[in-house]
Amino acid sequence: MQVKNSIRPEIISAAVNLLVPSVPELTPVGLVEALKNYKGLGIVENLLCKPLRRKEAADLLGVSLPTINRLLNRGVLRRIHVSSGAVRISHESVQHLLQNS
Repeated sequence: MQVKNSIRPEIISAAVNLLVPSVPELTPVGLVEALKNYKGLGIVENLLCKPLRRKEAADLLGVSLPTINRLLNRGVLRRIHVSSGAVRISHESVQHLLQNS
């Protein structure tokens, strides 16, 4: 996996915030180093192993919630209905968008 030097700070911060419950000592600098040094399955793929809430997808993609809603309505992101009124976003569609942006 190649890590671009141009990862926006808000994306790194969002990723750290998502991971801190599982890795309390994680820092933004530590995450960037881990991404640069990791061999094998990419960390992004590991992060995206379950359907995401709208806010989680927005943080990972570095966009607002209204943008997530537009992407869902246009079919760019795949909506998963988990119960009446509760929606999750397919991790595959978020991963696809991350890889192709």
